[in-house]
Amino acid sequence: MKHVVMAMVAALVMLSGALLTAAPHHHSGTEVFSPVTASPPETITFSFSPPELHVGEEGTVVWVAGADRLIGRAGAPALPYATRALTFPAGTRIREVVVQVDAVERCPVPRDVAPATGALPLGGHRFGESLPDPAVYSRSELYPDGWVQWHTGAGLQDGEHVLFLSVQAFPVRYAPAAAEMSWVEKITVEVRCELPPHPLFTADHYDLLVIAPQEFSEALQPLMAHKEAYGVAARLVTLDEIYDGTHFEVQGRDEPERVKYFIKNAVENWGVQYVMLVGNPEHVPCREVYSYAWSSDNLQYSDHYYADIYDANMSFCSWDSNGNDRFGEVYDGQEDAVDLYADVHVGRLSCSGREEVETVVDKIIAYESGAHGQDWFDRMILLGGDTFPGWGVYEGEVVNAHVAAAMPGFEHVFIQMQEGNFLPHRINQLWSQGAGFVSYSGHGFEYGFGTYPHDSRWMIAYYTPYLLAMRNGEKLSIVFFDACLTAKLDYYMLGLEDVPCFAWCLVKKADGGAIATIGATESATTTVDEGGPRGQAGYMNLHFFMAYEPGINLADMLVAAQNDYLNDVARGTADQRLYVMTVEQFILLGDPILKVGGYP
Repeated sequence: MKHVVMAMVAALVMLSGALLTAAPHHHSGTEVFSPVTASPPETITFSFSPPELHVGEEGTVVWVAGADRLIGRAGAPALPYATRALTFPAGTRIREVVVQVDAVERCPVPRDVAPATGALPLGGHRFGESLPDPAVYSRSELYPDGWVQWHTGAGLQDGEHVLFLSVQAFPVRYAPAAAEMSWVEKITVEVRCELPPHPLFTADHYDLLVIAPQEFSEALQPLMAHKEAYGVAARLVTLDEIYDGTHFEVQGRDEPERVKYFIKNAVENWGVQYVMLVGNPEHVPCREVYSYAWSSDNLQYSDHYYADIYDANMSFCSWDSNGNDRFGEVYDGQEDAVDLYADVHVGRLSCSGREEVETVVDKIIAYESGAHGQDWFDRMILLGGDTFPGWGVYEGEVVNAHVAAAMPGFEHVFIQMQEGNFLPHRINQLWSQGAGFVSYSGHGFEYGFGTYPHDSRWMIAYYTPYLLAMRNGEKLSIVFFDACLTAKLDYYMLGLEDVPCFAWCLVKKADGGAIATIGATESATTTVDEGGPRGQAGYMNLHFFMAYEPGINLADMLVAAQNDYLNDVARGTADQRLYVMTVEQFILLGDPILKVGGYP
């Protein structure tokens, strides 16, 4: 049976007028907007092949050319979809989204469509079986509910404030109880919008805002002078100045929210694009958010709270839309409206005292001044093995292969179970020779990382004390930990403040280690199959390195990976808590405006 379907939907509407202050208290804040002007419609055309059905042990597998993503919500039918993202200037008003679906056809499905496999946790828990969700598989209506879905968010792309419109198109929809599938070969989406006549953000006084306690101010002066010498306009502001209202009126109900409002004011009035927090959470507050999946209190630390300033309407994004003082809730039926796109680049130097500040400042200055043109920078170390023995592929090595392919200009040094060199002493030997980048994919903990030989139950691990034998001097690496817990900011080995989480130990190491690390503040998850990383930590790892280009600033790579994740992994087709948790938990421990590879 064939017919033509046309759907017209009014999408998100943004306020217009002059600068306005919202009602007091904490639900919103200051809205940034501008009068708008009509714009020609944007059109997206999705083209697909007819579906191919392959019946296997787990059920029917559906393949469609032109749809390279799969619904990833555990227990839901693993149907293919395509995704596309449009960007508009910040302040754009989306008037309507018109969806045209042509030539709908139907066919019987000989066996239930195979359900999506749940994400696998990098902390050692075991789950992920492909069990059909009865609530989905008992329905006679088509799944998903529509041919197209979309969401919007305010963020950064190529240094500009933009509105993202992320569109997902589903060429195949499935009615499980009827054992029938509907499919199309073409979906057209037309977006009608109004653009602001003028840019909303015009200030251009500072590039970098450094926030630190007063006690670190003197130790940071060499870094401020270094940044200025290389053309980075930097401003140091102490927490006392923020809380006392020295520069801007104090807003916010607690210290993290006051810091976030200050960053918002600095973005709007100073043109700040990068924020460096200097101090561990005892010195510079870190927001605890209620999005962690595996604890009784659901809490995890997230510096991404400071990066996500605006929602799609350019209103202050409080992460507490229901006003109950529990930020970023995604559990027990509670879900705060969190935009998740970064509006400013954030990194933390998680220093516990002045000596650590001096050490890390010296490392940043030495790296940016001396790394350029060095042979060691062109080496990349990739570590991994069989993350989940007996489960599908050798996940860590599959991720490594894809990361290596994304970095073709580098010499790839594989430290893997396949090579037989994933051993602590070999890791130190090879790392001590220097590497511009290190990618690790496997299990992690607060005090190290470890993975399994092929199909083995005996983990080989690398622990914090082993760093004493790492001697790479000023050949400093940028490290991505596709793993759990390595950046758990509130961890101290045996309660000792000078032995914090592993990711920060690498950065604060005085005689080598890393110049910066990206890691998770709590247990993370991943989805990896024969085609590579499909979601969560593995996806973030791959897309972080896909964003690399010579001379890029470090936090731009992390924000690019976050944008890809938010635009590519369709909301509602993945486990919502894991979707939110992943973006919030991976943080940058390092200088956000670090010139990757050094200044020429």
